[in-house]
Amino acid sequence: MSVWETIIQGIIQGLTEFLPVSSSGHLSLAQHILPTTGAGEADVGNQTISLFLHFGTLFAVFIVYRELIWKMILEFFSMCKDLFSKKFVWKLDKMNKERRMIIFLVVASAFAITLFIPVFGWLGLELADGEAVKTMADLSEYFSNDSDIMVEGVFFVLTGVLILMATVFNVSFGGKKNSEGVLTMRNACAMGIGQCLASMPGLSRSGTTTTMGMLTGADKNTALEFSFIMGIPTILMANLLEIKDTDWSAVGGSTIVSILVGVVVSAVVGVLAIKFLKWIVSNDKFQYFGYYCLILGVIVIIIGVIESITGVKFSLAK
Repeated sequence: MSVWETIIQGIIQGLTEFLPVSSSGHLSLAQHILPTTGAGEADVGNQTISLFLHFGTLFAVFIVYRELIWKMILEFFSMCKDLFSKKFVWKLDKMNKERRMIIFLVVASAFAITLFIPVFGWLGLELADGEAVKTMADLSEYFSNDSDIMVEGVFFVLTGVLILMATVFNVSFGGKKNSEGVLTMRNACAMGIGQCLASMPGLSRSGTTTTMGMLTGADKNTALEFSFIMGIPTILMANLLEIKDTDWSAVGGSTIVSILVGVVVSAVVGVLAIKFLKWIVSNDKFQYFGYYCLILGVIVIIIGVIESITGVKFSLAK
């Protein structure tokens, strides 16, 4: 992958990781449409660059929410001290914001185990290496690496529907109840489930988690903030697991340069995207992302149908 292509994907990753429009879906579309350099080392390089683009956006979260993250780190050690001294108070309404958020972060992250429950073996699908698709994580990998973009289109539409539903529900029923910005256990559980579902390409992580929080009555700004925070351990763990499985011997010097460029671009764009989204949500314009996802999803489905009928892939390759 050239540096120019890396910059393009870094911009896409930085924008779509946090904007509720699905980074995985957009990266899948970009890799479907952009010219590729073939198999072998180039494919390994592309996978490695995509991996580090996620680290770039992770840095963006730490930059924007550095004060809250630092308070949560200090509160974690305070919690440990209270546990050992037997002074820990288990009632959520007696805890401060940072301590509640730590508890909810653990609860929401615990739902990630559902990604590895083998319930999809009956589909009879296989990954590129011949392994059977058994878990939701396998299913996500299968749809991300196939040559068909129909699934991405369907999930883009679903993202749009969720955003529009959450916007209407939160304004009409839920938002006023928790306008003071206090999360509940119900919000945390719903957002944890949403994060697992968002492993599918085209189903936005930030969009799904935020809307699940809003649909269960959370204040929109509080749901958005927790959505970013709860993404830290999930993205970090997923990336560390991918690093462990990366064949670094096939990564050349040009790939390293592309990685560095991509990380910087995705981090800078990610910071801007977070600040923009916070402004959008605060000014009650969240529904416009729903319209965007609906329109994009329909277009992608139409392209997918045409490709299926004609057998010709839509690509910018010469």
